Amino acid sequence: MFTDRSDAAQQLVAALRRRDVVGDIVVTLAPNGVPVGNVVADATGLPMDVIVIQRIRAPNHPGLTIGAVAPGGFSWINSPMMRFLDVNWEYIQEAKTHASDTVESRAVDYGETWGPLDVAGKRVLLVDDGIPTGAAMRVATQRLRKAGANEVIAAAPVAPPDVLEEVQRWTDDVVVPLKPAAFQATSDYYEEFDSVTDEDATTALSDLVQRRSA
Repeated sequence: MFTDRSDAAQQLVAALRRRDVVGDIVVTLAPNGVPVGNVVADATGLPMDVIVIQRIRAPNHPGLTIGAVAPGGFSWINSPMMRFLDVNWEYIQEAKTHASDTVESRAVDYGETWGPLDVAGKRVLLVDDGIPTGAAMRVATQRLRKAGANEVIAAAPVAPPDVLEEVQRWTDDVVVPLKPAAFQATSDYYEEFDSVTDEDATTALSDLVQRRSA
């Protein structure tokens, strides 16, 4: 159990150090991963960038992610989960279209502060506050590969073991200190798990830039 995202991030940093995992840049999933990514970037002294993700939720199960979209036309759908929940393709197509429009608009807001993604030839620590289904990590990894990342290491404070097995197949490494078998939701492992808005995230990113330029 973590006190909050800052505590979870410190434990993630400790896990990275125990494994001697190093990178060239931290890339965090916005908005929820930004508080964790900030701590990891500060602790490691690495530069930080973001990928804006729009999740696709299952109908009648708003807490369950069955897919995700990233700017630039990147998307991934969990087809087995879709079939298990009997979700039709018409819903998926409509949800993808809406998510794509939304994520592109949100990416503009982040880009005005942060600039374009620059990971070519780099070893990326891809950070979030948890990996409940792997959908967001997977679509972010697609985008990082396309942008020329040399390696992608998925890193988060908590994730279920079965999801980690899947994540390990399409990343170069995975670092997760807490792996509960009876995983239900990321928030279950935080005493404080306040929502993070895009405004909160962009403000935190701006603060990081100012601290490093001071």
